[in-house]
Amino acid sequence: MDASTERQTTSAPVNKTVVAVAALVLLAVVAVAALFLLGQKEEDDGLTIGYSSEAKVMLDQDALNAAMQAAIENNKNNAIGLRYKNNAYSTDGLNFECSITNSEANLYDMFLTIFADAELTDQIFLSGLVPPGSGFDHITLDHELDLGDHRVYVVLTQVETDAETGKQTIIRQVSHTMDFHVVEE
Repeated sequence: MDASTERQTTSAPVNKTVVAVAALVLLAVVAVAALFLLGQKEEDDGLTIGYSSEAKVMLDQDALNAAMQAAIENNKNNAIGLRYKNNAYSTDGLNFECSITNSEANLYDMFLTIFADAELTDQIFLSGLVPPGSGFDHITLDHELDLGDHRVYVVLTQVETDAETGKQTIIRQVSHTMDFHVVEE
């Protein structure tokens, strides 16, 4: 009986020591991994991911539903809607048949700037303000495009006009691509 009691006494401290060492090793590995991940930056574009200081934990379905409804309403107010056909056609490289419309769901007027290059340096079209629900079924470029297919870059800029002062403020911008085709007659 003394031998079994002694065996239990000696094995218990060894198990506690092993568990404590294992826990410390695990904690050190987690700490090193956290430091590595926090110190690592995205090499491609310099973007990092962080957490919002206004993040909230939803504890019940009603709170989750209210947050989702608020997000949907916020998205409606912050979206830029555009109705368009991706392809526009021309026989002379200047006058294009197209379909580009400021969505009637938008809250703001917008203007369109179209560039012939991805660097947005070769501007080929600039519209005036286009109210929601209005748009173009044809446009004339500032300079002609050569025969063939061209990927163009369309920058949409929403503008808010103060009703009292008439002051205009850019609200937001977004860009996308379209394909312009110059074909033979």
